Order: sequence, then structure tokens, then C-alpha cells
Amino acid sequence: MVAASARAVEGERDWEAAVHFVEDRRWDGVTGDEALAAAARDEELSVVFLADAVAMCSPLRPLLALDLGVDDDEDLDPVYYQELIDSPPPREVRVVPEAVHMVHGNLQLANVDFAELVEDAAADPDGVVRDVTAVPASPGPLPHPGP
Repeated sequence: MVAASARAVEGERDWEAAVHFVEDRRWDGVTGDEALAAAARDEELSVVFLADAVAMCSPLRPLLALDLGVDDDEDLDPVYYQELIDSPPPREVRVVPEAVHMVHGNLQLANVDFAELVEDAAADPDGVVRDVTAVPASPGPLPHPGP
């Protein structure tokens, strides 16, 4: 899991994975909300990946990605934004270790937003984000309606 997360992204130019691993027993059993609260102190972070029990037990090793995007819901006027206040955007998604660097980079560059990652995971048979740069397969031509 560590090796796959830290592996550089290959392509026209290799990009070094900018990951920082924390291995500390005090974090065992931490919830997503607890990790978000702790990580929110660092304004430079946009996403945190946790190797929780699900990641450790699954053959895919899907890390829990937590969105640290700014919560501006407190300042929203309910007259205009009640739907957003009532249904906040998702804050977590599962990501295979091989996609950690691409997810982080694309979030940093604003190529995708967290909601798009959640949609990608929902479309995946295993419910994980694999490669945010992959082009979806064309569904082919639409069937011709009968006469």
C-alpha cells in the first residue's frame, strides 16, 4: 500500500508522488470526522488518505480519501441555498493506492472536484476511484428506434 501510494506517476514526464506517511498507533481506530478535524489545522492540505480497517482487509486496499475542502455552509443564506445546506456534498470516497497521486494532483489543480471522484467511484464495480485521467469508454451508437 505504501509503495503503490508513493510511486511516481509515469507519462511524458515522471511526477514525484508528494505523500507524507504517518504511522502512529495513536491514530488506530480514528474516525473520518476525527481525521478531518485534525487535518483541518493544516491549511495546505486538500485531501487526506486513511488506511483504515476496510483498506487493510480488502484485497484492493482502498484508502479512505477525506475532502478537506472549505466548509462555507455556515455563511450560506437559507433563502437561496437551503438545498445545499440540507444536502452537503460528499466528503469521503475510496481510492486505490495506485491512484492516490493522481487524485491529489487533480484536486490540487482543480481538474476535478471531490463530487466528481465520488461519481467515478459510484460507476466503478468495486466502488473505488482507480484513475481520474482515464477516458470513459464510449457506449457506442444508440440503438435505432423501431418503426
